[in-house]
Amino acid sequence: MVEKPDPTQKCISRIMTNNIIIFIHLMAAAIAVGAMVFAVFLLLPAIEKLPKRDGPEEYSVFYKSFDLLSPTVFTCLLVLIGTGIYFLLENYSAQVELKPGYYNLFGFKMIFVIAAFFLSIHQTFSLRNRIANLDLSPENRKQVPETLQKMKTIAQLILTAVSVAIFLGVWLTRF
Repeated sequence: MVEKPDPTQKCISRIMTNNIIIFIHLMAAAIAVGAMVFAVFLLLPAIEKLPKRDGPEEYSVFYKSFDLLSPTVFTCLLVLIGTGIYFLLENYSAQVELKPGYYNLFGFKMIFVIAAFFLSIHQTFSLRNRIANLDLSPENRKQVPETLQKMKTIAQLILTAVSVAIFLGVWLTRF
């Protein structure tokens, strides 16, 4: 005789899955925003106050911080997008009872998510690679200061876009 699955067990399983996905989603958001706030508002202004050192730019803290934090933020944005899509697909039946205006706000949030994602792609895979491996391509050494300033500006834009998307996400939980 085949036993039928208990509906309450299925409901508990879905709730646990949702809680785990939400936890991962929030941790990725916290790491992304924390890394960018640390880099843009704490570390870089402190570094700019230090006296200039002679020597190659690729050994500076400014260079190393963007070299490490750009992929971190990009990975967090991938996790945010992945867990968000998974949550939406897992809970598609509960979305028919949402208040009017939810999808308008959700679409507005997605504009900021997409902007942050593509800015992060540009920073991680285009700008970062321009000044990577300077020992193999020393002709790129003269691009380092200009590229680092562009990376700082783009990091500020990413931070703004992610912060607005997080704010809208918190607002969406009211629906």
